[in-house]
Amino acid sequence: AEKLMESLEKLVVAKARILRGGELVEVPSAELVLGDIVYVEEGDSVPADLRVLDEEELATNDFALTGESNPTRKFVHPITANVGIAQRQNLVFMGTTVAIGHGHGVVVATGMHTELGRIASLSQDIDTSASPLQKEMNHIATFVTQGTVALCAILLPIAIRGGLDTKAAFLFAIGIASSIIPQGLPAEINTALAQAAGKLARARALVKKLSAVETLGACAVICTDKTGTLTKNQMTVQRVLVGKTEYGVSGTGYEANGKILDKNGMSLDKNTLKELGIFFATAAMASNARVNPPDDQHATWYCLGDPTEGALVALARKAGVEPEKLDEQHTELKEFQFDSARKRMSSVREYGGKTFVFVKGAPESVLACSTEMWDHGHVRPLQRADRTFFNKCNETNAREAMRNLGLAYAELPHGYKPGMKLEDVEHDLTFLGMVSMLDPLRDEVPAAMEAARRANIRVSIVTGDYALTATAVAVKAHLAEKPEDILVVSGDELQGLSDTQVLNLARRGGVIFSRVAPEDKLRIVSLVKSSGRVVAVTGDGINDAPALKRADIGVAMGLTGTDVAKQSAEIVLLDDSFNTLVGAIEQGRIIFQNIKKGTLSCFTSNAAELVVNLVSLAAATLFHVPLAMSVMEILAIDLVAELFPIAALGWDRADGRLMAEQPRNPRHHILNPESIFDLLWCGVLIGGFAFLNYIWFYVRHSANPQSFPASNLLHYQATALTYLTIVLCQLGNILQRRSSAGLFTRYQFHNKQLWLAMALSLFCVVNIIYNPWIAPYFQAGSLGLSDWLFAILAAALFILLREWQRYTGQHSRKAVLKLHAIHAEVMQS
Repeated sequence: AEKLMESLEKLVVAKARILRGGELVEVPSAELVLGDIVYVEEGDSVPADLRVLDEEELATNDFALTGESNPTRKFVHPITANVGIAQRQNLVFMGTTVAIGHGHGVVVATGMHTELGRIASLSQDIDTSASPLQKEMNHIATFVTQGTVALCAILLPIAIRGGLDTKAAFLFAIGIASSIIPQGLPAEINTALAQAAGKLARARALVKKLSAVETLGACAVICTDKTGTLTKNQMTVQRVLVGKTEYGVSGTGYEANGKILDKNGMSLDKNTLKELGIFFATAAMASNARVNPPDDQHATWYCLGDPTEGALVALARKAGVEPEKLDEQHTELKEFQFDSARKRMSSVREYGGKTFVFVKGAPESVLACSTEMWDHGHVRPLQRADRTFFNKCNETNAREAMRNLGLAYAELPHGYKPGMKLEDVEHDLTFLGMVSMLDPLRDEVPAAMEAARRANIRVSIVTGDYALTATAVAVKAHLAEKPEDILVVSGDELQGLSDTQVLNLARRGGVIFSRVAPEDKLRIVSLVKSSGRVVAVTGDGINDAPALKRADIGVAMGLTGTDVAKQSAEIVLLDDSFNTLVGAIEQGRIIFQNIKKGTLSCFTSNAAELVVNLVSLAAATLFHVPLAMSVMEILAIDLVAELFPIAALGWDRADGRLMAEQPRNPRHHILNPESIFDLLWCGVLIGGFAFLNYIWFYVRHSANPQSFPASNLLHYQATALTYLTIVLCQLGNILQRRSSAGLFTRYQFHNKQLWLAMALSLFCVVNIIYNPWIAPYFQAGSLGLSDWLFAILAAALFILLREWQRYTGQHSRKAVLKLHAIHAEVMQS
């Protein structure tokens, strides 16, 4: 919470210019009070929430608060309806920046009373719950603890009554507890999570909380932001229409890394670009924005000023035109700024020894002032058919959520005179054509959407932007299999829906929630989370922070995301790629699969140890046979023999078609009746083989165990054989549980770390049995070759029984599925 507040404080402007005594003075923004008159202009950060009093083409970048990629035009007149934050265009908000224009506003809110502060309070009020993995481990811990306490409470008196002295009885109880509690499991889980976090970091996903890795694997619903997440949040020209010829434009963002392309997708040659030079020069000279390379504050090329003008500057550079050189060579004499009434702006410059005006604006507005058109190097009168053609092109591109601008120029035969009015220059223009731009979709998003759909993950877009813009992006992103399957719900409509209806929409997926406020986004996420489904939220703006904190897994954008969003999230995508998120979900599924293998493997040996201890207790009580294992040997299984191989399972790759399965239900536990029965069965097999080897050892040596004390060398050798039998069976069990396809598959050979870990475990086991400085601590005696053969035989029998069980089980399941299919066909017919 402290880091989140520090990030929010960075958005607070240090100084503000206000009117005091009729003069403009600069004061610390912390001294602003309600009623102060603040002046803001292009490039300024807004120091408080202001009601606009007067403005000159004032527009602010509200993306971080509203999610809208284009600058929001501001006006003075009152708004009588109850509208969302994105429609409150007579207000400018703290934390936003002025894109163009200037104006005065009266302070209506400061500090935590601003929209920025309200979002901060929403973020602070959210309690983060335990992750699904933490809940699963708590469930296992509770189950094991209760079972251990109950069993020890029952067996301790039995052991004492059976003839064991108090010390031996308590040691037996400790052995029972040690045999049930999987001491190596926490190390295995944390190792697996750390391995996954390392893989994700190399894949450009920074994990701030280890358990978040597994949480992603259980993700069933993704609520993604649009601007900056699915799109680049960088206006980019996609098409240009010069005369009546359309050209494509490659490359995205503000970096000039693209080309102008002909209808066949080939780059235009230098001669053609020179012929079209006036078009691109007009685009650059009618723009005031500056595009700069990456620096300490910006990871990519960025725009200072109106993003629309930044896109035109980038376009000019792709065509080989340098806007800075144009500004130096062709001095601007007069600029007539854009206004919403005429929807144009003009720049009067000296060009080629003459005076010209260069105009850009809404195509219909520029056409209205044009009498001629440029047509492949020739200027001819603009006909009615030409106007119809350009208007139709404008409408077609607008339906694709593109922003269209018309470009024109005209020579001023009488030159520039101080005091000239726009009526003197904006007439008899030569129409050059149009540029069509949008905030481009990230290249990898459609494939990532398809992958999420195959993984049965429901994706919806939750944005503050317009429905038309969001729909165009959703169609290109393949949000649904068919465009007609995409459902649009506006913020106003959302208010009228019940919680059940909203939840059903989120579960459905393929929905666009447009024009939503931070509270709406928080409501959607809270409803999905409370239904028991794991929900991931992606975002990069301040308005995303509450939902990012409330979600099971918050995913922030590392390149374009605000510090507030990054501090609120558990995972930061360093490349801002939705595809990286889908890859992280796959890694999360793999890690839970590996944790499940490790957990069941741990409890298998624990079940075997429990069986050996219980049978030993019965034998000791009824026949006065010494206990088959010491407490140290039990601990040596959990903390030495199996620890390294189980931890190495974290390197296992996906087993089976993992990304085609349904997301894991967090309410389905690893330790369920089916798995517990399987563990007990494995425990009976391994424990039974181990105890038989223990008794058979005495038989092979023609010794009566009843006549040997527990401190005798022969007894130490017998317990060592029990220990070795369990270890070898457990190593076979780990290999057998790795793959659903069986032990004898190529899957067994991809994880080199596992085989190294097994070699290390066997090295430790050999030292426990044979090292004269170590063996006494474990009460273990040296074994002969025949003893090893009996231990290996027990492990081989265990593996064969398990493989036979797997084979018959798979065929039984196939038979059941076939019967279901036949039944369905009969019912259908």
